[in-house]
Amino acid sequence: MKNMELNQKSAASAFEQNKGPNEQGMKINGLQQVVDMLEHADPAFRESLLKRLMQRDPKLAQNLRKFIR
Repeated sequence: MKNMELNQKSAASAFEQNKGPNEQGMKINGLQQVVDMLEHADPAFRESLLKRLMQRDPKLAQNLRKFIR
């Protein structure tokens, strides 16, 4: 457990060191990435995940369902 904590701190520290003074980061469309993953997932897994998500965040689950082909 201690090793995991050290690795997480090291990764965070390395990330901060590599950022420039004016760097704002990159915008990522997380919703589209999730939709892409769910479209390629096993249908039973996808349905199970969306049902569980519906209990925690119905609005997000509904949005995902709208975009999944």
